Amino acid sequence: MSYDARAIANFLLDYADQKEMKVTLLSVVKMIYYAHGWYLSKFNRPLVKQSFEAWENGPVVRVVWEAFRGSGSRPISARAKRLDVLTNSQAIVGDPVAPEEAAFLRNVFDAYAHVHALELSNMTHSQGSPWDEVWNAPNGSVTVGMQIPDDVIRKWFSSKRVPGFFH
Repeated sequence: MSYDARAIANFLLDYADQKEMKVTLLSVVKMIYYAHGWYLSKFNRPLVKQSFEAWENGPVVRVVWEAFRGSGSRPISARAKRLDVLTNSQAIVGDPVAPEEAAFLRNVFDAYAHVHALELSNMTHSQGSPWDEVWNAPNGSVTVGMQIPDDVIRKWFSSKRVPGFFH
């Protein structure tokens, strides 16, 4: 099952609160990217429904950025919301995360939470990375919406050393 990226962000933020850790927008966006990539590699299906876009600071899911953009570089204290069309009000995106995915996400958080947000971002800029393929497309070609295809993300992560949380 694929999830709304805002639900994954909220899950990671709730987990961070349990661990008494602070998370910034840049960190949560990158952790979602790494979780999505490793999930694609392991399960051959997407973790999040929305596409990642190549932005200057690396891969971003636009709805997550929009949900938290007011936080800037400060730790996020709110939760992502979406419009509830039935009540015409904002509601926290709290889609339940299945136990298998929840364990996976906690492992990803534990693996990456100690890495500074800028380093997480820099890691996405590696030559040949999915971000690099879109951002620095050959021959001046342009990718519509700067979207990074899941098959490119899957291929990249599948070629990397498998982290310990896979076992």
